[in-house]
Amino acid sequence: MSAQRDAAAGLLRPRRPLCDTAQVAPQTRVSKSVALESQPVGKNPRAQGREPRTRRSPGSSRPGEEAGDVARRPAPRPAAHPARTGGQGGGLGFWVRRRRTRSHLSYLPKWTARRPEPFGVQGLRWLPAPTGSRDPALFLHGGAGTVLAVAEMSPGVLRGPEAGDLGARLGSLLEQAIQAGIPLARLQVLTQVPGPVGRTRSYMVVALAYTRELVAQAAQFAQGERGLTTVCARPMVEVFTQLAADGTSGARLGPLVPMDRTGVTSLLASLVLPGRGMVNLRPGAEAWQPTEVDARAPRWVSMTGPVGPAAQTSTWWHATGWVKRWPRGARGIDVAASASFLPPGVSGATSVVVGMAGPAGDRAPAVAGYVTVSGHDAAEIELARIAAHAAAEERDGFVEFCDRRHHLAFANTLPLATGLRG
Repeated sequence: MSAQRDAAAGLLRPRRPLCDTAQVAPQTRVSKSVALESQPVGKNPRAQGREPRTRRSPGSSRPGEEAGDVARRPAPRPAAHPARTGGQGGGLGFWVRRRRTRSHLSYLPKWTARRPEPFGVQGLRWLPAPTGSRDPALFLHGGAGTVLAVAEMSPGVLRGPEAGDLGARLGSLLEQAIQAGIPLARLQVLTQVPGPVGRTRSYMVVALAYTRELVAQAAQFAQGERGLTTVCARPMVEVFTQLAADGTSGARLGPLVPMDRTGVTSLLASLVLPGRGMVNLRPGAEAWQPTEVDARAPRWVSMTGPVGPAAQTSTWWHATGWVKRWPRGARGIDVAASASFLPPGVSGATSVVVGMAGPAGDRAPAVAGYVTVSGHDAAEIELARIAAHAAAEERDGFVEFCDRRHHLAFANTLPLATGLRG
């Protein structure tokens, strides 16, 4: 294998085989939760700080007290332990709420991953809505241990001479973010091609690693999951700002528009069932999931669900492959060229994923690319596969499609971008 193929396929380690040359990326495990600290020593903690009781005859009192003062004197309260307040105000109640929140957030990815849907990739969960109107909607991928956000960008960024070093710009920004203390795990450029109708759209997907430090910071802000939204929304906005910025420190992607929950749901729905758009989206419902998935065929996966204003049932076929050979540009591999691997008239989507790869202490940015073609039936999907092969070879690239388990290949490259490995 060439060095180019190793770099393109080196995002994450494999988890299970997808096809002869690709495997599902593993799901990042979450740190174990911090156990609750033990209660104060003693059978009755509420009795700490009280004086020992002695038997007295009725009506007797301590020296210096009147007989009626004994019943009215309140018992002293135990002082709060300094370690429980964390050096802050709030006392014991604040400490208990914070520890309970940390325990909940630590186990949240595991609880989310218990749901196999969609497509068996182990759970998606929406986080509480941010307070700012321009803050992106956040959702948790429990199996991968990442928090994701999406913003729409101009597809023109992927064309022209300035697109030749897109991979290098994204890799440089990834390293800068990690050095600045942002737990940035991946960047994904997603391009959706609707075929003969509609227009091409491009999106930027940002994934933050769900780390122990992230959980600890979230527990300081608020109870439940709202603190997690607070500590994740701020670095997300910072990353989107750097992606849009010009100059050497920015990725020069132009204006980015963060998407709310309705927009992200619409995007996911249109990937699963092209043409579905924003029809029948209800708050709180997983409206983008198909009603039936048939993954038995070796060369494609079919997904059935309601499409159109009348919510008529429709079935779409998808086949996913990975970029085995990148076209060469003036500044190295041309990762933006993958957006042109879908020729006119072919529906589908392409994605470029940039993440850190390599052994600990010597990790460096690596790039991988994926192509998914979509069609109305099995015959159309076969023609789309052939057309994508030809379009890639015209630009001196090569796309290798999987031969089984396309439902996992589809989910791990387009909505979630955990990646494949050759």
